[in-house]
Amino acid sequence: MVRLSATNDLAEFCSGIRYESLPSDVRGKANELVLDHLGVALYGSTLPSGQIAIEYVRSLGGVAESSVLGSRVRAPAPDAAFSNGISVHSPELDDTEHVGSIHPGASVIPAALAIAEKIHADGRSFIAAIVAGYDVAIRLAVAAQGKTMSHYNRGFHPTATCGTFAAAASAGVLLGLNTSQLKHAFGIAGSAAAGLLEFLEDGTWAKRYGAGRAASSGVTAAYLAKLGFTGPGTVIEGRRGFLRAYSDDTNPEAISAGLGSEFTIMRTGIKPHSCCRYIQAPLDAVLEILRKDTVKPEEVERVEVRIVKTGISLLDEPKDLRYNPKTVVDAQFSIPYSIATAIVNGRAFVDEYTDSAIKDPRVLSLAKKVKAVHGPELEREFPKHWPAKVIITLKDGRKLETYVPGAKGDADFPLTRRELEEKFETLAGKIITGDSLKAILEVLRRTQTLSDVNQLTSKLEYRTEMMAKIRTGLN
Repeated sequence: MVRLSATNDLAEFCSGIRYESLPSDVRGKANELVLDHLGVALYGSTLPSGQIAIEYVRSLGGVAESSVLGSRVRAPAPDAAFSNGISVHSPELDDTEHVGSIHPGASVIPAALAIAEKIHADGRSFIAAIVAGYDVAIRLAVAAQGKTMSHYNRGFHPTATCGTFAAAASAGVLLGLNTSQLKHAFGIAGSAAAGLLEFLEDGTWAKRYGAGRAASSGVTAAYLAKLGFTGPGTVIEGRRGFLRAYSDDTNPEAISAGLGSEFTIMRTGIKPHSCCRYIQAPLDAVLEILRKDTVKPEEVERVEVRIVKTGISLLDEPKDLRYNPKTVVDAQFSIPYSIATAIVNGRAFVDEYTDSAIKDPRVLSLAKKVKAVHGPELEREFPKHWPAKVIITLKDGRKLETYVPGAKGDADFPLTRRELEEKFETLAGKIITGDSLKAILEVLRRTQTLSDVNQLTSKLEYRTEMMAKIRTGLN
């Protein structure tokens, strides 16, 4: 039975959230996620999908309220959130939560950043709004997935669907909406909650669009509610509400259980590899094997990758695109390509997922020897952890195998602060260098102390000539 007060519970939680009441580890986690997010978004803004989003927003014009990352453009808050959401989701490196299988930051942070800039919010308010948004994103995604990943199985993309509510939450907190207004904001967001997984069939950018659209729609919903526009107060739990319409197997208790005391942002993981989360643990296993043994691509007879059933269902079809990716998105969701590029190149980061890299004949030849199979023994820990086992059989008969209980970067297997900052420096360092990069990193270490979030975003602008180099040098 769907809980009858889910929408109200979330609205009450969001309207009452205060930075001062948040546990120190929750504050610290939010700060880390902002750091990770901005590095990924800055790099993503240089990719073709990010560049198109920037040009689209530039062409719209409008009031210069909020930063469009990767440019000197300032745009109306919903438009800035749209572009920044697309940018951060483009490299497939943005944060994730396992049980709901969602990228919460892809909608929450662009929405919060856009509003915080517009109203000159301080760092503490910014962090509190992000924490609220993550709770809405993750709790709603877990509720919609149920025990059988029903939301996924019906073809919905939770980052886009649940992310719309989450963006409305983070924007609404910053705008000072009360409980009633937040319920209206959620009600409005429900009519904009959309996103399909059909992009998996042909590797298109609709996945990236979903994140940007969720961020933008959430900002719009919050603003409309502030102005008095109304939406259904039972949009989540109602008989024609989100859960009943978007899932056949719901877990509504996940929405309110521990709300206000157990902050789901703490379950969020950070990606070290530039591909789907289901491929992260297999890549960790491969790289662990490579640290112990020298493996030359030409010596490999076959590679067996054992993962959970949901990962197989999501990533196994269409087989032609998994073994011969036509687009970067195809490669980002291909186990054979990702495993092969890790063996050939020793990593699976952004340089391994470009239009030229995915055509590497060495990688494509080795990919044909990689097979993903269901590992029933791995289901015990799923979905809290997404374990994997990889067995590399060499032509001389030797078998090299490794099991990993979960992906590096997950909440239970976190990156160190240094690893996180190195990821940021690598990504942001492709477009911002030297003292400018150091200055940004220093500000990001103390986001919560800012008197105005614009003190951060003003440092994210960079020279026009640098962008010209990016446009001609990437993809």
